[in-house]
Amino acid sequence: MVNHNQKNHSPELYAQPQHKIKIKQIDSHAKEIINNLNKSGFKAYLVGGCIRDLILNKNPKDFDVVTDATPEQIKQTIPRSRIIGRRFKLVHVRKGRKITEVSTFRSKGGKRTSKTNKGIVLKDNFYGTIKEDAFRRDFTINSLYLDIRDMKIIDYTGGFKDLNNRELSCIGDSKLRLREDPIRIIRATRFLCNLDLKLKKSLKKDLINFAHLLQEIPPARRYEEILKLFLTGNAENNFITLLELHILKYLLPITAKQCSNEKHKSFILNALSNSDARVKKGLPLTPAFLFSVLLWPGLTEKVGDINSKKTKLPVLLRSSNIIIKQCRQDCFIPKRIENMIKEIWEFQIKLLKFPPKSKLIFSHRRFRAGYDFLLLREEAGVNLGGAGKWWKENQPNSKRSYQNK
Repeated sequence: MVNHNQKNHSPELYAQPQHKIKIKQIDSHAKEIINNLNKSGFKAYLVGGCIRDLILNKNPKDFDVVTDATPEQIKQTIPRSRIIGRRFKLVHVRKGRKITEVSTFRSKGGKRTSKTNKGIVLKDNFYGTIKEDAFRRDFTINSLYLDIRDMKIIDYTGGFKDLNNRELSCIGDSKLRLREDPIRIIRATRFLCNLDLKLKKSLKKDLINFAHLLQEIPPARRYEEILKLFLTGNAENNFITLLELHILKYLLPITAKQCSNEKHKSFILNALSNSDARVKKGLPLTPAFLFSVLLWPGLTEKVGDINSKKTKLPVLLRSSNIIIKQCRQDCFIPKRIENMIKEIWEFQIKLLKFPPKSKLIFSHRRFRAGYDFLLLREEAGVNLGGAGKWWKENQPNSKRSYQNK
């Protein structure tokens, strides 16, 4: 917890020799936007994750800009920009396929801020100064500002020191901040694992105690957060941490329930480890394969291990529909992805019948994913009567792809 007196607090300034970020590392589109805003008389800075990642010698996923211009003023100043969002108004600036996010300095809003009876913020478009903006962010490591004119980092909350100490700290009262937006609980998990940070005891306790608030988050938003957790190269560690902090049961209860069974848990961890290896090789991952893994233990509880030809497709399909319907209450999976999950599962029956009656099976759009899923099950110790070995040796292209689009 960081308790600064905002009124009397001046920022720490860190020059380029201290943070070592070079101007050539900054995205050209973000620089262009900042320069345009500055020329129009506004203050504008890089903010948040891009600075954090550059300090840690990581490649930023995106470069966010923050300014004292309102969304309407940003739109008037910057070409190809549009205002998005209701809860938090933002501006998206497009250049080709690239979109750069530009936000306005915000204040806390105080009593004017619209919240639920559990403290979750519903609407928060109250604009302020850079200092107010710094203190309303979630974690100190995300509250750093870079002025590209003199390459100085502006730090109101001690985030630069926390980064150097590899510590994750909440800004202000962590109980309040986690209540305001429970997604911060998931973000904390990602930062812990992805950035190899240490967690302060008080924050760890609050993450555990407030994890139940994730049930208040809309299922569609939970889906997006699950993709960030498990499709970005650190899925195995994120999964273990979610279990250790008792968070998974509020995010994906079907999956968490099955993890009391070590066989199911090791199957999921092995699959996530394989996915992480794919990210490191620059290979694609798909949400359908991810959810087919995460929900598989729940399906096998209904239909058994599916290791013989006795299981009928209609039985599998009925159980698939039940599991996906249950999951939908907690995590809204798009219909197209749901259909792909079911096709991968159907292949767990189809691939037990070998040799196939027709070679057309090899050209099915879900064959590779179904086949790779079958191999993962064999790796987890399920006896499939040599099915994996047969398909591996007899398909036209034996090079392993692990997933398909």
